[in-house]
Amino acid sequence: MSNDLMNSQNNWMDFGDDFFNHFGRNFFKNGLGFQNSNRQMAMKTDISESDAAYSVKIDLPGLKKDNINIDYVNGILTVSGKQEHTNEAKNEDGEVIHSERYSGSYSRSYSLPNVEREAITAKYDGGVLILNLPKTKVDANSHRIEIQ
Repeated sequence: MSNDLMNSQNNWMDFGDDFFNHFGRNFFKNGLGFQNSNRQMAMKTDISESDAAYSVKIDLPGLKKDNINIDYVNGILTVSGKQEHTNEAKNEDGEVIHSERYSGSYSRSYSLPNVEREAITAKYDGGVLILNLPKTKVDANSHRIEIQ
């Protein structure tokens, strides 16, 4: 039918050969095939809030505890990490036959107001960073003022 809607999975390089049928779609779909593209380096985060505190869990697999930095300034929690990896293969004579290096850093900020800064705790276990951010206490002497 001439009025059929074009499926987004339809190949734009239809040469009739299976190799070329999926070449364009697969090449661009995977972010040009880079294993550590920004999309994959995102810090997966879960935040829950209670009356007393915020609880933050961030997945940081493969990072060493020393390479994680946490800051809380003016109601903004910032977590950053850096990762460096070197892989080197040598033959029996000790000569390098293959060497790869990777270095990357990423950071993410969260707006979490009214936190008691000195009481923040952090734990890093099994690639997951767990933060507890207690909220500031409400002044018992304060009261709401109604507008007339």
